[in-house]
Amino acid sequence: MNIQELHSYILEMANSYKKLEAIEFLSNQLSTNKELLASIKEILSECKTYENLRKKNQICSFCIHVLVRSQRPEGMFILIQYIKSLDTYMPLTYIEFLAKVLSFFGKIIVGPAKELIQYASGSPQRAIGIQVLCNLFLEGLLGDEHLPYLSDLISDFEEDPYFSSYLIEMVKSTREFKEYLKKEKKQTIEEEIEIDSILIEKT
Repeated sequence: MNIQELHSYILEMANSYKKLEAIEFLSNQLSTNKELLASIKEILSECKTYENLRKKNQICSFCIHVLVRSQRPEGMFILIQYIKSLDTYMPLTYIEFLAKVLSFFGKIIVGPAKELIQYASGSPQRAIGIQVLCNLFLEGLLGDEHLPYLSDLISDFEEDPYFSSYLIEMVKSTREFKEYLKKEKKQTIEEEIEIDSILIEKT
């Protein structure tokens, strides 16, 4: 399916009651239809600025749903590369949308999310990375091994234009995160006591 055919198909199905079936159909084609994959990639490349996104929002979001629905590594890779190419300004709702759909990849998205967090403060990429980790934590999908990273991230967080603080406050308010902080604090105190004991013995 070339890009013109994909454009026409999406516009036909986007407002149809068969929209979900169409997304499912295209997502199943990704593993074998390289032309389709290239067409989706090209469409996304045209939606990396706010101005173009406004014009092609429906088509762009449809393609993103197809990539996420496929749950394929190449789909995730294309989506991450697209996010890395985003312009410096994107609407708040679009950032939240991207962070939400990325979370559907589960634990395998943690590494790419951490890459996005390395972008400059206030950038859409960093906001998406932060929100993905928060979403995964709130859905019980982050994994205990990533809690120290999330804790450090939250403690060093600076306000951004994309309302990430709302999700961070939700994480802070959970019983699971409060228990983790208590456990972390207790462990730190025990380590300090052990170091003090060693120093006393040496003197």
